[in-house]
Amino acid sequence: MSRLKHLFFLTAMAGIIVSCDGLKMTKNIFETSERAKYERSFSGADSLMAQWKSGFTAAASSKLKITDGTSLTIAPPGNEVLHAAGYSLELKKGDLLVIEAVTATPESKIFTDILEENTDTDKPESGLLKNNRFTRFTENSGWHKIIIQPEIGYRGTLELKIYTQPSLAFPVAGKANRDVQSFWGASRDGGGRSHEGVDIFASLGTPVVAVTDGFVTRTGNQGLGGKQVWLRDGVLGNSYYYAHLDSVMTTDGKQVKTGDTLGRVGNTGNAAGGPTHLHFGIYTAGGAVDPYPYIRKREAPAFKNGSKNISGQSIKSGTTLRTGPGSQYDAVIKAERKTSVKVLAAIGSWCHVRIPDGTEGFVSAERIQQ
Repeated sequence: MSRLKHLFFLTAMAGIIVSCDGLKMTKNIFETSERAKYERSFSGADSLMAQWKSGFTAAASSKLKITDGTSLTIAPPGNEVLHAAGYSLELKKGDLLVIEAVTATPESKIFTDILEENTDTDKPESGLLKNNRFTRFTENSGWHKIIIQPEIGYRGTLELKIYTQPSLAFPVAGKANRDVQSFWGASRDGGGRSHEGVDIFASLGTPVVAVTDGFVTRTGNQGLGGKQVWLRDGVLGNSYYYAHLDSVMTTDGKQVKTGDTLGRVGNTGNAAGGPTHLHFGIYTAGGAVDPYPYIRKREAPAFKNGSKNISGQSIKSGTTLRTGPGSQYDAVIKAERKTSVKVLAAIGSWCHVRIPDGTEGFVSAERIQQ
């Protein structure tokens, strides 16, 4: 075996692990995340890369929180290079996380790493904003650490919007959140079962539409659901259940696009004689899930330039640093005396600051002085 072939063989074998279940291939022989690719391709000084990695580690350990729909401005203290910021955001399964940015230089690389907290993995999913935008489907409900970090040497402010959108189209044409009047988990049959879906109330004959591209796996008129349609997507493999229809306007096996009409709202099945509505459910490989986060309509926030608040050199005596931008958040520490600070970011009238011992938190901009 030639030396080159021998090296290739050893490299390939390094991707195989042995366990009590037998031979298994590791998920990735080589790390291919955007962050890892950038680190491998960086040709500058090792000290710059070490500092960049240190900034990421600090952001990943942050205990600070934000809410859905946050608009913030991140700026380096003084003339420093901007490194990284990390905030935790609570998400629900089915949310589409969206991050948008306005950068000092349009061609700059902005990295986004998402770490699902309280899970078995401590390795974040790393991506790159493309055209200053990043999206990610939320697989698991819970707190997610969002780490934003520009490439090495980035200078200037970074404006961000961090918010969620529905990952699916709304299933009833012309309707919205206010028309959902029965939710996941509601009691049924005197407590004998719980509601595995949401009910969307609409006039008889209102079109019900495909929430995603996919194909119709089954139609029928049977059981509690009466006239019904089952739609399956080709990406996640989820099944979408439309029930109590007045009429079915599609066929088994038909390929459909988002927004195509599948039927019309009715009150068939065990809804007979009651108000007309659509029962909509989602079934994953793990069973039924709450459909509302997938379809709930919500507005994207506007960019709110907070650079006017990113100034000041100290906080007043008695200032409390908090875990989030508001007085309702937990206290991190209370400054017993006037304390010097570095202002790192602004969210509305609150600022993310760091005091000399490295502690970070949010304080009201009114508590910051020159």
